[in-house]
Amino acid sequence: MAQSQSVAHYISDSENDIDMEIQPSGNTETVKRKKQNRRKWIPLCTYNDKDDIINKIKNDVKWRGKQCPAGIHLLYHSENECITMYKTEDDHLHQESRSIGINQQSKEVICELFKMKIKPKHMLELLEEKGLPVPKKQQLSNYLTSLREKCYGTSTISLGELEAWCQQNSFIPDDDDKPWVLKYQIEYEDEINNDNDDDNVSNDDDDKNKFRFFVTTKRLLFNASISNKIHVDAIYKLIWQEFPCFIIGTTDMIKQFHPYGFAVCSNEKEKDFEFIFSCICDGLRNLNLQMNEQELVLIADGAEAISNAFSKVFGTDHNIVMCWFHMRKCVEKKLNLVEDKALHNEIMNDIETLQLSKNKKTFNIATRLFLKKWEKQERCIQYLSSEWLESKNGWYEGLSMYVPSTNNALEATNRMIKDEDTLRERLVLSRFTVVIFSIVNKWSKERNPTLINSKIFEHQPSITLSHWTDAYNWVKLNKEVISISNDDTTTYYLPAGEEITITGKEIKRYETYFYLYRSWSHHKLLRLDQQLAEVYSQSSTYKIYLSLLTINIISFIDNHL
Repeated sequence: MAQSQSVAHYISDSENDIDMEIQPSGNTETVKRKKQNRRKWIPLCTYNDKDDIINKIKNDVKWRGKQCPAGIHLLYHSENECITMYKTEDDHLHQESRSIGINQQSKEVICELFKMKIKPKHMLELLEEKGLPVPKKQQLSNYLTSLREKCYGTSTISLGELEAWCQQNSFIPDDDDKPWVLKYQIEYEDEINNDNDDDNVSNDDDDKNKFRFFVTTKRLLFNASISNKIHVDAIYKLIWQEFPCFIIGTTDMIKQFHPYGFAVCSNEKEKDFEFIFSCICDGLRNLNLQMNEQELVLIADGAEAISNAFSKVFGTDHNIVMCWFHMRKCVEKKLNLVEDKALHNEIMNDIETLQLSKNKKTFNIATRLFLKKWEKQERCIQYLSSEWLESKNGWYEGLSMYVPSTNNALEATNRMIKDEDTLRERLVLSRFTVVIFSIVNKWSKERNPTLINSKIFEHQPSITLSHWTDAYNWVKLNKEVISISNDDTTTYYLPAGEEITITGKEIKRYETYFYLYRSWSHHKLLRLDQQLAEVYSQSSTYKIYLSLLTINIISFIDNHL
């Protein structure tokens, strides 16, 4: 507490008292002192506590500039702990110094923009538009660093701290949209070494610390019980330590992606994918739900770690669809194996024709003819045979119905994470644990059916206006449609061109020629245009649903047959 006391004034020499003039005189020098300037000190008050006077100086005292006559002086009393503050009679002669750091109002705006995940460059532009003091780029960077630490925590995390975080968040919540750690595995280096010694296993990558954890919600897991498709892929450039992240989910009948959850692992190997697939099974079991494993299909790239892990968890009696986009990109990079560049487009066109095969039998016949046609291009054919025709050959359309031929829906989700959630900035693992909960929570809330713009899982293909128009115009032609059922597939035959009817003899002739290809050119001639459609009767009215996601095949018979 400050206490005012009467204190005598005193006078001291000015800082300029040291000024002097030296004049040489013969062999001696005469020192002539200037007249000393005296400064008169006026007491302000006396404090009993040192902290009080220090706070007074920090908050209220105006700092003097260079060569400014104004000043303050503190006198510590020898007989007690009191401190007296003096000031000079002179006023400040310098201009007001500018404030240090970022303006307080600018800080408040920056905090709001940070919560909105606005990039630093855009922050500076918005501050300038609002007419607020714009900080330097380095000042803004330092302030954002402190905000990240306040929001996401420290930048380092040990394996033990990660295990404690997983254990703390491993309880199933009551809220359908609240994320939790469904499953986690922490393997310490010393424990791994002991296991390797027992099993006599030696692997440089297997004797390091490992971690795996999977985050999901009840709502996201529910979609796994109503779908028979699994999309999975790894995503990088999210974590500063370069740990891979994994997204697993499914697509509905309009090819809209629905994630099951988000996983982070220390590696991208078969065991890591096996962990992710097992998480789906364990999560459904915990919620008393069940997956339709009989018709389960995997859509992924050509990584053997994914397909091997899928087979271990769900068995080998399932189709594995190779992403057509990835396959095409890989083949395009290898076209340089063919020296004649004029043949590149023709080879790709033939591969695209091969991709449109309606079933495995057609694909095998077309593959044999394709290899025969290009047998002279030995290097290219050797690559295609070993890589895409013998082992990873699940990239043709007829492998599985109702299944997308690409993994593009999942890839689009990966891009959204980088653009909207991380702003393409790599976060350290300790802070990414906060972001991953935010991402999964957002995914789950977007699929809440009570919301207006909810992402509903569609069980039927969407019919666009153009499809309805084409179907209406086709129905007006009154063409005869003949259906032949075989197991779980129904094939519909209809006349091509201007013909109205079709006979059984023409159908038999078509089937005979279809599988008796003599050359690749013959195959392309008889392949004919194919559309996938669903035809059924309702209220005595035929409705034609033109969609690429239905099981029934309409084969158009060309006039030349």
